[in-house]
Amino acid sequence: MLTSLCMSICFSAELYAQAPRNCSEIHYVNPSAPDGVYIIDPDGGGPLPSIKCNCDMTTDGGGWTLVLNYNHLVNTNPPLKVFTDSLPLQGQTGLGFDESNTIYWGHAGVALMTAIPFDEVRFYGYTVENNRVIDFKTSHTGTISYFKTGIGSTEGISANFTPFADHTAFLPAAINMSATNMGDYAMTAYPLWTGSTYHWYLGGVDPLCTSRWEVDNYPCTTPSTFHQIWVRQNVALGANDLQQNRIDLRLTPNPFSSFAILTLLNSKPDQFERMHINIYNLIGKEVFPVVVRDEGFFTIGKGSLAPGVYFCQLADDAGILSTIKMIIK
Repeated sequence: MLTSLCMSICFSAELYAQAPRNCSEIHYVNPSAPDGVYIIDPDGGGPLPSIKCNCDMTTDGGGWTLVLNYNHLVNTNPPLKVFTDSLPLQGQTGLGFDESNTIYWGHAGVALMTAIPFDEVRFYGYTVENNRVIDFKTSHTGTISYFKTGIGSTEGISANFTPFADHTAFLPAAINMSATNMGDYAMTAYPLWTGSTYHWYLGGVDPLCTSRWEVDNYPCTTPSTFHQIWVRQNVALGANDLQQNRIDLRLTPNPFSSFAILTLLNSKPDQFERMHINIYNLIGKEVFPVVVRDEGFFTIGKGSLAPGVYFCQLADDAGILSTIKMIIK
């Protein structure tokens, strides 16, 4: 039955990839997903392409997306890189490396930060100049808005942060000044700033210092430094994004070993014609089983898929309509 249906109408050719929008969605789908590089689509099928990103699936429960990564070598001052349609990956995490002009160097600009859903930020950094570590998270709404738009400031973050176990820096608690409206450089130009004492600053130049790379200090030189910023979407919000159940789905049988029927319980015929299916494995990679459209339902065949848990997303041109777990025996 399934073979003949596939020969006549194989809908799988119409599928398009719609990856998770951030590492939080990947972690929600698969809490045991490891740290590493994944594919995300920040604007969920909009004009931005699907891109690679580094996901921290361990720290503080996981789900962090890397949006700024600079491993800077002493006595150098290479230009910063603003990403508009990709993200920096993580290379070396020790000091003393020059990663300028590599895929490991740069930060997301405001257009990309606006597209990525997040409501938490994590700062991480250290320098050869001292033995202190900046490592904290914040859900400070002013900072979130500032990093998304480049307009505003981080004012108020000093009283709204949670340090991690290895956090030993004076910042952000010691902040007494705020830089404003730095645009694409909101994350690099004084987001953490105690006047002439403790700074978070990357690649800065002013009349007093020909160049500066600073992590909780004010060296007025260019020591080796390591700066990172990660963002995360609240678990509850991630669940809402993945489970926009405007259309109720029923998959039977589930689990299945050969094929199953995906029925749309509350859709109209004209809606059904505009819908399509995307199926992903537990790490957010799209897979392509045999999918056949019929009148009011889809037939999904196991094809070459290995036994395991998958997620079947129903979507139209406006985005994801509903998601259901699919188990293959």
